[in-house]
Amino acid sequence: MQDLSGTKEKIFDVSVDLFSRYGYNGVSIRKIADGVGIKESSIYNHFKNKEEILHCIFDYFQEGMREQRPDASELEYEIEYMAPREVFRLIFINYGKNRNPGIDKIASIIFMEQFIDQRARSFVKEFMLKEPAEYYEEILRAMAAKGKIRTDADLKIAAEELNYGFLGIIFDMSVVIREDRDISSVIRKLSDHVDFVFERLEDQV
Repeated sequence: MQDLSGTKEKIFDVSVDLFSRYGYNGVSIRKIADGVGIKESSIYNHFKNKEEILHCIFDYFQEGMREQRPDASELEYEIEYMAPREVFRLIFINYGKNRNPGIDKIASIIFMEQFIDQRARSFVKEFMLKEPAEYYEEILRAMAAKGKIRTDADLKIAAEELNYGFLGIIFDMSVVIREDRDISSVIRKLSDHVDFVFERLEDQV
């Protein structure tokens, strides 16, 4: 993860909290400084401007989501010895189990800001739609190569379907957390979503 410590970390945390509640345009540098308990001018010792804080938030989210993934050797073991749907169930449920409250707030910020901020839109396209789907497709192809799933299935579409469902459930989770409700229903949706996709991928294997 990024090196955030001391005052810079406080600025980051306060910004995440304020942006998630009021939106990026609804928060001023002065409001962030007041939340941290420092002078407005002191913000610029750590960030060039408010936009740089937002970009730092996006980068933190990307790193946080990737850290939830198994490493290469762990993933290879799981593909070899676990049922395919259980591999993905574990990948997805690990996100909920190892949930970072800051990541949940950032998910809300990204979903809000994509409608008004070009960087947010580009981030969603590249790092929430394209990159994860490509990662899931690689896993599916490794499974197909080992005869674990159908080789005649369109694995690109399957990977996109897995990712689109996961993104919707991430958004659902952020709403549930904001309303202080039990996340167990969201975890069940994750599990059901994986089952739905793999019922078609495991058919006739």
